[in-house]
Parts: sequence; C-alpha cells; structure tokens
Amino acid sequence: MPVRSQHFGGGMRFRKRISYVDATRWFADGDHDRVETLEGGRAIATPEGWRSVKSGDWILRDDCGNCWPMDNGLFTSLYEPVVE
Repeated sequence: MPVRSQHFGGGMRFRKRISYVDATRWFADGDHDRVETLEGGRAIATPEGWRSVKSGDWILRDDCGNCWPMDNGLFTSLYEPVVE
C-alpha cells in the first residue's frame, strides 16, 4: 500500500522490494567466468550491454541468469547474506 509522503510536495514514498541474487566478489581474472577482457579493461555482458568491472566489485546474478557488476559500497548498503 502506498504511503503518503510529508516531504517533497506530497509525492509517494517507495522502498526496495526484497529480492535474492547470487553474488561473487571479483578481484582478478578467474574469479568469475563471465568477466572478459575488453579494450584493455575487464567487463561483463549485461542485458543492457557491456559494463566495466573493477577489482573489488561484486558480480550479481539474478534468477534469470542475468549478471551485472556492483560497487562494493553500494552492494553492502543494499544486500545482506541470506541465512538458511
């Protein structure tokens, strides 16, 4: 149910939906099989095209098998380990 905001002119507030991803932290070649060398750097194919990958990034994979890189700071602010 939408919650009316008391800020920003009464617009709607949103929260991130709960989602699950598999993630691997990438530091060097061989850490993830989808990271490739492109034009002198490292990159991974995403549904939107190639995205660069730097050491320390997380490589996320969703339930459909799509992968994308995410900076460590953003990753740790959005995701937490799943305890099974």
